[in-house]
Amino acid sequence: MFIAKKKKIQKYLEQKEDDNKCAFDDLLSDYLDGSLKENLALVKIERAEIHIDWFDDLKCIGIQGRYKKYYMDLQIYPNEFSVSFDPDEPDEDVRYPLESKEQVYRILSDTVKKL
Repeated sequence: MFIAKKKKIQKYLEQKEDDNKCAFDDLLSDYLDGSLKENLALVKIERAEIHIDWFDDLKCIGIQGRYKKYYMDLQIYPNEFSVSFDPDEPDEDVRYPLESKEQVYRILSDTVKKL
């Protein structure tokens, strides 16, 4: 199933024209080529687990990981994303409109600097 989901995502991205791709599509590309995990590591997110929901009515990149003593939950949807850090259960998230993949990485970096 894991391979089938990656193939569905690859097919979806191939069908989109470059000038029609959105920030969510860029993050999906990062997921497929491995740079999503690399970029998370650059902001010191460890043990990142990435789960993709890929349904007709729901598309989401879900990421759980750790930063020092904090658990992180990051949910990325086509138009918005939410991030939460907590020592026990990251369930109080902050939501942002999704403007670019760089924005996601920047907000993660800024957030961990404040912890």
